[in-house]
Amino acid sequence: MTTTQQATPTSTDIRWVCSACGQPAATGAVHIDYRAITDAEQAAKAWDARRHSLNAFDLADVFTMPSRAQWQVTCDGCLQEQHDCGGCYEISLGQVPTFTALLRWQAHLYAKSWFDATNWVAFVHRLAQEHAPNESGAAW
Repeated sequence: MTTTQQATPTSTDIRWVCSACGQPAATGAVHIDYRAITDAEQAAKAWDARRHSLNAFDLADVFTMPSRAQWQVTCDGCLQEQHDCGGCYEISLGQVPTFTALLRWQAHLYAKSWFDATNWVAFVHRLAQEHAPNESGAAW
């Protein structure tokens, strides 16, 4: 069973840009620091404990919501010069050359217990907007 029409498969190449130096990144990694994930998870637990209700938000809750751990794109040069994750989850840019490959990785990442503590959804949304700024989604 297929969920799409039978058509010639296509995918858009991703033009990665290094978060550190701002230059195009043909090689390098998409990565996230495990320490930042742990910090984000602990901050979210503390935030939940302070809230009056786990079923609803009030405006004060929204303004005190903790940040999520941030995914980064880093070229090989910056990885060697200034990268200090001390333990990262890392995806080689060679493994995600297209949006189709990125979608496959996203399916894999959903299974990680720490996925919700990261900004992956915002990261991918920003990447899509950068590649197709004139396309709009009804919910965006």
